[in-house]
This record gives sequence, C-alpha cells and structure tokens, in this order.
Amino acid sequence: MLAEAVRAGTAPAAVVLLEPDPILAVGAVVAAELYDRRMPVVVLDEAAYHAIRTGDEVVVEADDDSATVRVSRRPNQEPTPNV
Repeated sequence: MLAEAVRAGTAPAAVVLLEPDPILAVGAVVAAELYDRRMPVVVLDEAAYHAIRTGDEVVVEADDDSATVRVSRRPNQEPTPNV
C-alpha cells in the first residue's frame, strides 16, 4: 500500500518512527525500485521522537546513506504534548 501511495503522490514526504517498522521500510524500498521515487523512513531515538510536538515543522533531509531531521517550533506556539 505504501508503494502505491508513493506512486500516486499521496504518501507522506517522509515517515518518522520511534521503532523500526519492516513493512514501512519494505514499502519505501519497493517504491524506490519500481517507481524511482524515494520516501525516507527514519527512526529517531526516544528523546528526539518525544521532543516533537503537534504543530512542529519537521524537515527530513535524506540521501542514500543517511538522514537529518530538523524540528522547528512555529512562532507563538505553545508546546503540546504528544498523545
């Protein structure tokens, strides 16, 4: 399903996870191989993952070997805990 969403242009720009998910990883690999479209799947450590709040801007920059995740709070945004 993920590979088809990537092909159709309806998939998220990236997926940020707390724990690895082999099914999402395989979907991303299949999309890259079949459709030549890449969607990063990134696993963060617990502190980084839980630091993301609703309304944050999360930017994932990835290449074939590594990824960088940048989180920015929007101006005048109150931190909202993840539920």
